[in-house]
Amino acid sequence: MTDDAADSYGHIRLAVVEPDGELVTEVLPARSLPGGLVELLGSPGVVTGAAAGDVVVLQSSGFQVVRRGPNDSVQVYADPPLDDHAMAWLAKAFESLGGYVEAPPQRQFAVVTVPSTAGRETVEAVMAEAGEHIPGMEWQFGTD
Repeated sequence: MTDDAADSYGHIRLAVVEPDGELVTEVLPARSLPGGLVELLGSPGVVTGAAAGDVVVLQSSGFQVVRRGPNDSVQVYADPPLDDHAMAWLAKAFESLGGYVEAPPQRQFAVVTVPSTAGRETVEAVMAEAGEHIPGMEWQFGTD
C-alpha cells in the first residue's frame, strides 16, 4: 500500500483473475488497518467482489473480504459512453437512496456505491428504469 505514514491513507491495487483467465486490476483509495488489513475507501468499477467500506486482506492470488462494509456496489457500462444526462440521472436516482456515482473522465463505465440497506430489489428497480433512459447500458452488482 502506498501511503503517508502519518495518516495511513493511500491506495491499493486490487486484482482478480476472471473465469477466462484474464487478470483485472484496479487502484482504489484505502486506509491501512492493524494486522495487514485494508479498508476500501472507494468501490471498484471493474474488479468485482468488494465495495467501499469493506475490509480486505491482500493475497498473492488477489484479495479476500474479511468484513463486509455497509455498502453494495453497482458497476454500470455503456456504449456509447455515459453522457451528462446519464450521469445526472444515475446521480439523482442513487442520491435518493443514500448512494453516489463515480466515473473516470472517459465515462465508459461508472460505479455506484449504495448502502446495502437500500436493498437489492430497489437497486434492480432503479437500474431497470435507468435502462429506459440510458442507451447501450449494461450493469451488474459489483459485490457478491
